[in-house]
Amino acid sequence: MTWLGILGLGGALLVTAGLLGHLGRPIGALADLWRRIHPPQPTSDTVPVEQLAADLRRLAAHLEATYDTDAPAKMERLRAAALAYDWVLLSDCRTLEVPLPPMPPLDPVARLQTEAALARRGLDW
Repeated sequence: MTWLGILGLGGALLVTAGLLGHLGRPIGALADLWRRIHPPQPTSDTVPVEQLAADLRRLAAHLEATYDTDAPAKMERLRAAALAYDWVLLSDCRTLEVPLPPMPPLDPVARLQTEAALARRGLDW
């Protein structure tokens, strides 16, 4: 059998498999083989410390600005800003390996203790 005949037979098999809806298996096998040969680059789940410090600065400024305004729904805005700040504090704690405080929303004492622990680890915002 010539190469042209083999390619024709292979093409006919692919067309038949596609028409019958069984093309997913060979394509999946090829994708698995490709991933074994070319594994994806490892990714990090942590955010850089500089980004976390910048987020804390931004959220602290937003919290202060929200506290100083007389906008409608001020308490809801303050609660949302404080909750966002607390979540970034938790991210900082995980990144810098500081013991985690209780889950947000943090009370003012827990927030202050967490900020002090992060400052002791060298985080400046």
